[in-house]
Amino acid sequence: MDNFWKDKKIIAFVALLHHTRFIIPVMEKLEDLGADVLYVVAQAERSQEITAVECRLNYTHIFEYLGPEDFNDIQENYLRERRVLARSITRDFALAAQMITVTDKTLYACAQEYTGFKNMIKTERPDICFALHELNRWGKVFSFWAKKFNIPFITLQEGLGYNESFGYIGHVQNSTLGLVWGERIKKKFSDYDAPVERIIPVGNTHISKEKEAQEKNKSREKMRARHGLDPHFVPLILFSARPCKKEKLFPLLKEVAAQPGLKLIIKFHPACKTPVVESWKASIPANLKKKILFVHTHENTYDLMSASDLCILTEPSTTGIESIALGKPLVELDLDPKVPAAYSFAEQKVALKMTPEELADALKGSPDFSSRFDHRDIDLFLKNELTDAAGATDRIVAIMEKVICAGRKKAGTPLVSGKAAKFDWSFIIPVPAKDPKNFLFELQTISETCRGADSFEVLLVEPPDMSPETLTVLNSLEGDVIRVQTDPGSNFFDTVNQKGMKEAGGKTLVVFSELTFPFPHWITHLKKGMTAWGENKIFGAKVINKFKNIVHAGMVSDANHSPVSAYRYLCADFARANRERPFQMLDSFIALSKDFFENLGGFSPETGSYAFMDICLKAFEHTKDPNTCIFLPQCTLLQDHARPPLSPDQAIEFFGRWHGTLWDSETRLYEEDGLSPTQLDEARMARAQEMQGTGM
Repeated sequence: MDNFWKDKKIIAFVALLHHTRFIIPVMEKLEDLGADVLYVVAQAERSQEITAVECRLNYTHIFEYLGPEDFNDIQENYLRERRVLARSITRDFALAAQMITVTDKTLYACAQEYTGFKNMIKTERPDICFALHELNRWGKVFSFWAKKFNIPFITLQEGLGYNESFGYIGHVQNSTLGLVWGERIKKKFSDYDAPVERIIPVGNTHISKEKEAQEKNKSREKMRARHGLDPHFVPLILFSARPCKKEKLFPLLKEVAAQPGLKLIIKFHPACKTPVVESWKASIPANLKKKILFVHTHENTYDLMSASDLCILTEPSTTGIESIALGKPLVELDLDPKVPAAYSFAEQKVALKMTPEELADALKGSPDFSSRFDHRDIDLFLKNELTDAAGATDRIVAIMEKVICAGRKKAGTPLVSGKAAKFDWSFIIPVPAKDPKNFLFELQTISETCRGADSFEVLLVEPPDMSPETLTVLNSLEGDVIRVQTDPGSNFFDTVNQKGMKEAGGKTLVVFSELTFPFPHWITHLKKGMTAWGENKIFGAKVINKFKNIVHAGMVSDANHSPVSAYRYLCADFARANRERPFQMLDSFIALSKDFFENLGGFSPETGSYAFMDICLKAFEHTKDPNTCIFLPQCTLLQDHARPPLSPDQAIEFFGRWHGTLWDSETRLYEEDGLSPTQLDEARMARAQEMQGTGM
């Protein structure tokens, strides 16, 4: 029996009650597997402890990790917050223009939470942390301290997919991975620079179980009997955190009051404050109230959906997906035709867009909304939104296990060399499965640019399947060429480790990514750099595309703590990008001594597309020298093809292993180079205009 989770500790942050329906199924599964689950709550306008108590959770409050010894730290952070806020309000017009009320109590609570989360991580030393997202202050601080202590931090998206994309850059910043329901949300986040490689669709942890539970418990029958809804047709209006203006709904409310076969449920969002709810209800005329059931937090939303015959949204919401998944027809109320919504279920052909007047008219007689939809559209929509309604919890648990295992992997076992060195260089080149013409050109380019240089051999790593044309090229090669075959189910990096090192006879390994063409004198500049910087180093090249734009000029971590090339998109001759210097990581091409490669244990094949960067981080971990990975801009190569899609398993391995190592270094690099964000944007804009002017 697999007992991986036995005695593992998981900390999960919970806030609002409706959020727990996505978190608790995962935690319950982990508890069943033997894990120790601790829920944590924090300070808020509505006490988060209410959620924990109502759900009967084993919880702690973040303030329980504070003591008298923390007073000075809290006070210092509190005063710093006040200064930052004051500067922001005076300097930022957009912020100052908002109606913002910030009390000292809230600021002080933030300072307490900052210290509390740090103390909690230090005290509990969890194996993994879990939260809904890191966009609120608690998620951001919790994820920050988890990352500081190199503890994996997983977020699970709930909602957040119906507004404009602005702001999603921070959704997966300190998190190891962000798990979302489906491909649409992944694209939504990544379209605004959220790190696509760390967003993994897994499905909905709750909806499939809830659907089964609704049928098993006869929730529809019970709810309708309890509230006297039979035999009426019952629409359900689902408000967001801010209910719409009551006047907009009057046509609909009047129709409900007039029709003997209708009753209406109005559900207020849990985040809507009670005074707002009561004021809204009180403003409805008495003659329109008599057939309306008003619900705030005292009824389960799924039970209400089950009891209803039609779900109605006043603006896009997560509940729209869930109502469709539960088999309910959906209507989007068009309350302001002049203002287009950022997202529309109706445009996906899974909802009807109606004004309140149109809906009131449609409710007359014996309304049948289900017949207005093509269920093939609904099936396609649910697949895109929810991936797969079943099995989401098991998928998440499997990902969490992989992340923990990746983070605990030790340095690789040194590889055993097969041959004594008889060449100066071993050029290790992946053979493309297709495109034999460019592959042959690559080999010719390498040969021509190295003519007259030191002795070298070429080690070709063949994929499991190749086109006949590629095989013809391989069979025509002569000279010091070694061919090694990649086994089915293996990859280039594993083949280099297991077979390549037994065959390679060069003192220095030069590893190319697929279809990478060196410029003249590249080998001279590489040799010069290696002589200048010394042993136990990894060297990288400047890589450009056919438009002479930078593909690689040293790797940095961006604002989301994900690897990107420094000075990407800029012209190859951009002065600041052409500085020889150390980087934390390199990509696309590396050169290092064979002895150093073998001592590092070679590549980590499971990291796949991240393997070049992974070995750089392993090298730094091995040497503790900040000058371990050196970028040589005069060593220039051309790469003119799209990189293969990033694999979720590779992302799990790479980010699970290096979670606590990857912090924003891009900002620091540009500051050191004397470039402000505005100047950098101007340079990129100028380059884009240059390319447009030349018809590129």
